[in-house]
Amino acid sequence: MENTDVEILKERADRPSSQRKIAKILAAARSEFFTAGFTGASIEAIAARAEVSKVTIYNWFKTKENLFAEVVKEQCRVMSETLVDENSKTRSLRETLLFTAENMLDTMMVEERIRFDRILAAEVNRDPKVGKYFLDNGPRMLLKNLMNLLKKSQERGEIQTTNLTWSSEMFVGLVLGRLDFFIRYGENFRLTTQERRERAERAVDAWMLIHKK
Repeated sequence: MENTDVEILKERADRPSSQRKIAKILAAARSEFFTAGFTGASIEAIAARAEVSKVTIYNWFKTKENLFAEVVKEQCRVMSETLVDENSKTRSLRETLLFTAENMLDTMMVEERIRFDRILAAEVNRDPKVGKYFLDNGPRMLLKNLMNLLKKSQERGEIQTTNLTWSSEMFVGLVLGRLDFFIRYGENFRLTTQERRERAERAVDAWMLIHKK
């Protein structure tokens, strides 16, 4: 990408009107990317949805890649928020992981997200860097936040692990299992609130047992 996150943020104005315009552009981009995919989406279409000019979008984000990255980050923001220090100070590790697990399951079953995943998987064959944009700004970011949480828990003597990366990946695997695989290939998989809660609890308790100090 041409600009780093820091450079992009420095270029953004602090005025409320500018922030509202940015939010409107991101909402339009989200709809366009989730409908048409990365390759099919255009700055022209996003500008039309946001009711702004193409120049305005380029002024804020510079490239379609940067805009895509920002949309992906926003989609991961809610799940990431469950892993920040403020939450871990008021919740136990189990409670934090349980909340995160339920959010992951919720996100996995959003119809819009399912369509996006299917489109994205097809696009990666034509342009591998599209997959890198998504992985770097989505799953890898979430994994990093999870690793930071587990590292703090390890330092407090709450859990034991020899590899934080493996432990983080194990957590995600226990929560999602093969749900993502079946959903991506057309299975109409839906969990009730109770089923989602029970699945999350089983996954978290299994993970905690493996990592028990």
